Amino acid sequence: MEKSESAAFERQTVHAGHKADRDPAPRRFGPLSALVRIVIALAIVGAAGYQAISWISDRPEPPARQNRERTFTVAAADAAFGTHRADISTYGQVATASTVGLRSQVQGRVVSVSDAFAVGNRVSEGDVLVEIDAFAYEGALIEAQANLANAELTLSEARQARALEEQNIETAEAALEAAQTDLERARSLVQSGAATQQTVDTRALTVAERRQALNERQSNLFTLDAEITRAAAAIEQARWQVETAQRDLESTTIRAPFDGVVTERLVTAGGFVSANEEMGGLYDVSALDVSFTVSDRQYGQLSAAGLEGRPLVIRWDIDAAPVDVPGTISRTAAQVESSTGGVTLFASLDPQQASRLRPGAFVSVAIEGIAHEDTLRIPETAVYDDDHIYVIREGRMARADVEIVARDNAHLIVDADIAPGERIITTRLSQAGDGVAVVVEGEEPEAGGGGGPGGWGGGRP
Repeated sequence: MEKSESAAFERQTVHAGHKADRDPAPRRFGPLSALVRIVIALAIVGAAGYQAISWISDRPEPPARQNRERTFTVAAADAAFGTHRADISTYGQVATASTVGLRSQVQGRVVSVSDAFAVGNRVSEGDVLVEIDAFAYEGALIEAQANLANAELTLSEARQARALEEQNIETAEAALEAAQTDLERARSLVQSGAATQQTVDTRALTVAERRQALNERQSNLFTLDAEITRAAAAIEQARWQVETAQRDLESTTIRAPFDGVVTERLVTAGGFVSANEEMGGLYDVSALDVSFTVSDRQYGQLSAAGLEGRPLVIRWDIDAAPVDVPGTISRTAAQVESSTGGVTLFASLDPQQASRLRPGAFVSVAIEGIAHEDTLRIPETAVYDDDHIYVIREGRMARADVEIVARDNAHLIVDADIAPGERIITTRLSQAGDGVAVVVEGEEPEAGGGGGPGGWGGGRP
């Protein structure tokens, strides 16, 4: 079995060898063909390289790029020195400086109330608002006047009695003097024997009687003086009673104490009011104030320049015509309110123009600022770092130092060391600096004379 398999394998091997000798493997190309192909490829590459070099050599040279300075277009304003003022703007509220409550000084029944005595109505000084029944007070006045007349009559009688008593004293003094003369004569006659002692005693008794009568008259005079004093005091008391009765009678008519606006009414006709009972209220239209708050810095500046009497104007912004009223600062609040900050000021308003205002109205306040002489007023955009500006000198920016003395919204009032008429750059430039080329807006060169590449560049930053 093994021998037969070996014989078969040998036969197959011999057969395969003979077949290989009959069919050799085919070749794709020979050496000559490969060489031809390489030559052709090199020729193509050489021709392409030559053509590329020709194109590069024939290309025109690019123009040389020139570096040109950038010029900025800016707005400018001429330096105009003068006296400038930064007004202070704030907000405030109208308030009443004089308000009065109307109270009854007497009690009684209300007989009439004026139609004008209604909330919101304007009344004039002296207008009758309320009338109280005056019957009892008229009677009290008549009684007081009668008491005064009686007191005056008593005083007159006492003065007449005193005058009469003075005459009686003069007569008594004369009689006493005559009796004393008779007594002296009788005593001299007794020594000569022409008169008796009885005559002397009789005349001495007469002198004593007349002296006693004189003393009584003088005592009566003191009594009459006391009566005169009491009568004068009674007259003063009676006059006070008359004046009190007169005032009570006048108090039955309630009048407006000034030109004002009624704030409340608490009484009606036919009702009864007691003494010191409140009947209503008024505020004085000629005494309106406005209160407003300024910052500590503003208060310090105003105080240094003179606070009281500084003019201001308030505006009540109502449609269709806002109300403008002038006034002056009158006083400062007693203390600083920590909750609001700043300092509260009060201003008195012109009474002739404040008639349309009402207490409680919120208003804008424009306070006349401090005048700064020989200064510039320029836009805030013109100032850099709060200490310098730029001016145009020979077409370039030049720095100039300034000192800010006041701020006026979007403008600043500055003190600058530049010449009048110099042009101040008001455009804000991020590239600002000494020597930067600039041109004023509206003064740029015509297009074609410097525009396009290499012309005015940059424009506004």
